[in-house]
Amino acid sequence: MFILAKGSAPFLHPSRNARSQNHWPVVTRALEAPWYLLVYDVSCSRGHRVSQTSLVGSDDALVELVSAINRADLRGVGRLDRQHGLGPSWNLRWIEALWTPALGEAREVGSLLLRFEAEPLVRDALLRPVGEVAGRRLVYEGDGFGEGAR
Repeated sequence: MFILAKGSAPFLHPSRNARSQNHWPVVTRALEAPWYLLVYDVSCSRGHRVSQTSLVGSDDALVELVSAINRADLRGVGRLDRQHGLGPSWNLRWIEALWTPALGEAREVGSLLLRFEAEPLVRDALLRPVGEVAGRRLVYEGDGFGEGAR
């Protein structure tokens, strides 16, 4: 079951959805766009904690969710990119750090900057390397989750 974040567009044709519906059994999205995996702990009955994974379909929604989750509960953030070749194929890379861009650079680089594990380059959402700019806000910094998860 998929749950839409605030501000997300409906994934199915409106004729197929009730006005108040915010859960869908199927999500359709262009294959070329990246998906993000957000792994975090949640508390459930009797104080038990379980790991939960959310599939996030936009840069803005990812920043919003990461900012809203307690840092101690975040376990990892990954990016799924479509790979070209024979048959469907996806590449998952764990993200080491996420920033929102400085005011002056947002128009050029978009709403998200990231650095993958074991890579020194900071990249925009289109994976183009970007230089250092003062005024960026660190939203997430990993703790090696991805290394142990592979």
